[in-house]
Amino acid sequence: MTNVILCQGAYSKTPYYLKDDCRNVYCIEELCYYLYHNAYLLDDSFVCDALGEWVEKSLELEKIGKEIKRLSGRYGALSKLIELLKNEIGFYSDKEWDVLLGNISENIDMSIEQRRKIRADGFLAAKKYGLAIDEYEHILQTANVKEVTLRAKVFHNLGVCAAKLFLFEKAAGYFERAYDTYANTESYVSMLGAMKMYMKSEEYLAYLSSHKESYEDSLEVERKFDRLSDNWQHDPAYLFIKEMEDKKNRGSEFYKEMDALTEEVKSEYRDQVFRGRIGGF
Repeated sequence: MTNVILCQGAYSKTPYYLKDDCRNVYCIEELCYYLYHNAYLLDDSFVCDALGEWVEKSLELEKIGKEIKRLSGRYGALSKLIELLKNEIGFYSDKEWDVLLGNISENIDMSIEQRRKIRADGFLAAKKYGLAIDEYEHILQTANVKEVTLRAKVFHNLGVCAAKLFLFEKAAGYFERAYDTYANTESYVSMLGAMKMYMKSEEYLAYLSSHKESYEDSLEVERKFDRLSDNWQHDPAYLFIKEMEDKKNRGSEFYKEMDALTEEVKSEYRDQVFRGRIGGF
């Protein structure tokens, strides 16, 4: 057996409650896991006497608990806590801890909403659209209404998430709100593209006719659609389907492979729409 991690300290019967995430942790390894995935959203106030007391008494890690209480209230306490866990617990490699410390240092002057957007953008890039949506919606609930650029970017990315999930009418609404919040060509063109996807042709043309200012942007939409159509001819999924068309007369073999493709697509979609607690164990 490889990659065995030896747990340290006791497994507490009384959990430590992480109020910002509505989550309980029961051991020092769960605390490490939580910090590794969420530390750049936290600040020095996370390091407090209550945390130190819990580690010292409930986990029976006296040295670490006392050190946490010593760090409580000090500048840079969060980074120092992570260095402490890196040296005393491990759990992750030194390189992984160092990357986390670097990210905290880079983001220290950012607002919590800006840091949340970094995490949400990461989910979007990883095609975890449900988790990204949760983060973006949380930002809109807490961000100052005067942060128009941030809010516009969040609305735009919510539109991207919705479009990736084939919710084109909802996507168009998000892109429109992004444009209304902070006028920009990208959001407006994206709105027209989403409208073209869910509207009937006559409805879309009627909209363009009543919005003469959209003419140049609508041409860009058509160019984008043409490029996507050309690229689709070289997409692995398209090539697979074309290959399968030649097997239609082979009976069970054709249906077996199409069923396998369907299950793969369904599984991928379920993974994309999953919305759950961030950093779960």
